[in-house]
Amino acid sequence: RNKEQNLNTVKDKRDYAIFNLLVHNGLRTIELERANKSDIQNVGGQFVLKIQGKGKTDKSQISVLTDSVLIPLWDYLNSRGEDSFEPLFIGLSNRDYGSRLITRSIRRIIKNMLVANGYNSKELTAHSLRHTALTFALKGGATLQETKK
Repeated sequence: RNKEQNLNTVKDKRDYAIFNLLVHNGLRTIELERANKSDIQNVGGQFVLKIQGKGKTDKSQISVLTDSVLIPLWDYLNSRGEDSFEPLFIGLSNRDYGSRLITRSIRRIIKNMLVANGYNSKELTAHSLRHTALTFALKGGATLQETKK
């Protein structure tokens, strides 16, 4: 999003938080679908998101949440108010309010954001953001092993 665009609605804040997690942390959409609010934890003074990785049966992996990801995530969660819904990302329409967003919905949200910002290509998808995150990590000096982890 451009800095001029305000994130006024819960939906805007949710969608931006999803985008940030995908592009900065290289998460998969299935990992976001499985994420709960309680999976955000402070470990050794650093916030992390416990994730259930692809093919895993437990949330044994962690993803470090930097301020650039954490701030929009808190903003979204605070805008939801004191709800009792445990899923990290929930549907906001009248029909599915409070239900866990599924991967198809997350992919659609990202595709709509990409198209709205002039990136209308079949090759650009939510999974493309995972590749972008990995590229950023490598260009930022991470080793192949660090990037893999």
